[in-house]
Amino acid sequence: MTAAMPASAQEADEELKDRTEIVVTAQRREERLQDVPIAISAVTAEDFEQRGARRLQDLQFSIPGLNIVETSPGSERLQIRGISQQAGLPTVATYIDEMNMNPNAVTGGVDIRSVDLERVEVLKGPQPTLYGEGSMGGTIRYITANPDLDDLAVRGSAEIGTIKNGNTAYRAEGAASVPIAPGTFAVRVAGAYEYSGGYIDTPRGDDQNGTRYKTARIKALFKPSETFNLSAMFMHHEWDQKDASYGFADGTYNVAGIFAQPAKGQYDVANLVGTIDLGFADFTSSTGYLSSKSRLDVSFPFAFPLPGGVLLPLGSSSRSAGEFERWTQEFRLTSSGTGPFKWLLGATYTDDKSKSGFSVLPVTTPIVLAPGQTSKAWAVYGEGSYTLGVATLTLGGRYYSDKRSDAARTTTNTFNTFNPRVNLSVETGDNGLIYLNASKGFRSGGFNTPGLFAPGEGTYAPEKLWTYEAGFKQQFLDRALSLEGAVFYHDYNDIQSILLPIDNSPRIGRTINSGVARGWGQELSIVARPDRAFTATFAVGHNDLSYRSTSLAVRPGDRLDNVPTWTWSAAVDYRKPVNDKVTLFANASLASTSGFTSTLRLFGDQTLNGVFVPGLSIVQRDGTRFPTVVRALSREIVNARIGADFGAITAYVYGQNLTNNFDSVYAGGVIQASQGARPRPRTFGAGLSFNF
Repeated sequence: MTAAMPASAQEADEELKDRTEIVVTAQRREERLQDVPIAISAVTAEDFEQRGARRLQDLQFSIPGLNIVETSPGSERLQIRGISQQAGLPTVATYIDEMNMNPNAVTGGVDIRSVDLERVEVLKGPQPTLYGEGSMGGTIRYITANPDLDDLAVRGSAEIGTIKNGNTAYRAEGAASVPIAPGTFAVRVAGAYEYSGGYIDTPRGDDQNGTRYKTARIKALFKPSETFNLSAMFMHHEWDQKDASYGFADGTYNVAGIFAQPAKGQYDVANLVGTIDLGFADFTSSTGYLSSKSRLDVSFPFAFPLPGGVLLPLGSSSRSAGEFERWTQEFRLTSSGTGPFKWLLGATYTDDKSKSGFSVLPVTTPIVLAPGQTSKAWAVYGEGSYTLGVATLTLGGRYYSDKRSDAARTTTNTFNTFNPRVNLSVETGDNGLIYLNASKGFRSGGFNTPGLFAPGEGTYAPEKLWTYEAGFKQQFLDRALSLEGAVFYHDYNDIQSILLPIDNSPRIGRTINSGVARGWGQELSIVARPDRAFTATFAVGHNDLSYRSTSLAVRPGDRLDNVPTWTWSAAVDYRKPVNDKVTLFANASLASTSGFTSTLRLFGDQTLNGVFVPGLSIVQRDGTRFPTVVRALSREIVNARIGADFGAITAYVYGQNLTNNFDSVYAGGVIQASQGARPRPRTFGAGLSFNF
């Protein structure tokens, strides 16, 4: 006689099915992840919880092609498939729900924690039609959890950990969904407080780089009928770091920095989204507002030449501050039905304003913020696809116009572009497809600081990127084995690079268009689920993008800054029901990245009163000067977690960076040429979560 399957085993089978049927909205309509004919990865709330991840950066190497470097809180450098630079606007679009969060500033991103998220979608390669400006390398979409219209739900968690040679890290998070008018109106509130823990020792004290994060969000959902719904979301987030996590002088976590390098900031974001079912199409309106403020101190060493060739080691410090405000409106029509022809039409308008200020020693000098750059941009876009048998052809494009002004230069320039996309996909059974994709990305030009440049140096031109890709997705053995891979080629033109001064003139570093980069890349992901208890994943990415041109800033063969050649990761997850009430779980992961560089080609040609200042470049005995090439070594990070799920309550212990890897996560930039950011040392901790 065959015994009946326990309820917990039945639930586990349903859970396994759900994990292979992830639904995403990357193409502005609901689709199975497996059916989307582009390279896309989805990280669910369950993935964040199982790995103990607090942000996407903690899981980045499980997504081939993704590389996130945080130089300071609120200053992330996002790379997808190697498309990232030290200069200019962001190359990766970042969204919270329907709101574009990209700052109208130099490459970076807002700090987003994994607080009450439904999932994160990472779209790789240019996304010109649906996401437009800022999506050259790809797009990252953070989808917040919706209120439950029918049931009251409460969840929360608390965690504490101890850092090797550092202090205590801790975090608390909670969320509650309350149906105000069951079936029609509900509200969801969420919040988190986190202290990351310090581990950098400076002359000002030990463990100085701990960071405090505070997040609060409220989201309301109103659905009076099956054909109309309205959601409103508001979120506040802030961070405060006492000192920086980089600047290692002696290969340890002891820093001989003269000045503190604090960072603090905050942002508020609001998004009102309404959808009406018109029968033939869904009409969507998204209204968004973003306001951010930040302050950052930077300290770096230099040497002052004294008579007789004696060099006096010194340090310098500067403070920068900025404010940014954005209003955005988007209208979109998305076709309904299941016919062979599907289409989408949309229009957007964005109004950005920024203020900025800068001071040098003493950094206590008040900063007066002055009007900076503004951007008034609009776009119209459309996409259509037709399915014939197992093949689908998709054509799309976006016309984009960006009118940018610089208050300091009293200069205005308009950057226009048309960015097309062509995609051909062929189904290979119910759970597979192959696809070909070609798309063009674009990044606006900008303005250098006025009054310090020769004629023609004030404005730099936009960038253009064509990416050609072939990929596949396939599931085997009743979805117990999933494979996904892609081969792509980048043709990257008019790249914006930072050029540093070549003499002791009053000019400062500026942005120029340095030329062309080309190269191939490959990605592969494997997920194996031999039974409902065990899951193994493996992901690898390779990037061979390098410069093919000669300019003042680059030479043929130079790699793009802070882009690793290889990344890979492996992870195992195990869940075993003990009985109907208790499930034991364990997971372990290994993430690895190869070394990478940051090249500052003309930094080393600095002189002061005719005396060369060493330490900024390599000088041969014959006087030949080479560029400063800041190198970061390969690194491997090992994490593990084990615990028990009691249904409503889960308890666990964890270890992060178990091998205590010390190698750089950032090779340095223009100011931090001799510095690098390091991963947090080995950390052990425990946590408790509940869900009712």
